[in-house]
Amino acid sequence: MRNLFKRRKKNKASNHVQDGKKMDQTSSESKQIEGMNAPGAIEGKLVVMGRESDFSQEVISYAVDMAKRMSFEILALNSAPLNCDAFSLFSTSKHKLCNEFKAISEKNAMAFRQAAEENSIPFTQIIKFDEPEKALSEVQREFGQIEFVISEPQSSPDVNRVSNQNRPQNEVLVYSMI
Repeated sequence: MRNLFKRRKKNKASNHVQDGKKMDQTSSESKQIEGMNAPGAIEGKLVVMGRESDFSQEVISYAVDMAKRMSFEILALNSAPLNCDAFSLFSTSKHKLCNEFKAISEKNAMAFRQAAEENSIPFTQIIKFDEPEKALSEVQREFGQIEFVISEPQSSPDVNRVSNQNRPQNEVLVYSMI
């Protein structure tokens, strides 16, 4: 895996004499490398896992800031353990439930998409009908190398939250994918 924090060496085009002919060493490969250093070039992929169909404002702002600083593309993942392909007695209600989940996920991701577009960050929303861990591994197979994953912790039940210590805190979890 490449070191994301290491500075790249600048490739200088140089002229060489080979077989009595002057040749410019700028090849298509060095042009591609220079293009990677250009502003707006995508350096990697950042998966943002929502809580089923929703993304909190904390996760959205953290993900947009991180993607902007590191020149990453955002892959927004909504997942729910629904088996929409199964045929059963209630297949029409399952199909309706899956369509509703998809519509709600798309609606809830509009603020995220808008924040990414305002910062010129490529944004792709992915909706999976599976457990979050399985959905993430499917996304990794489909989209290739993923550098980081951002998610929120699973919600815990509110039990005896009287003092400030026990008040719910908004946390953002960031994982490096190796």
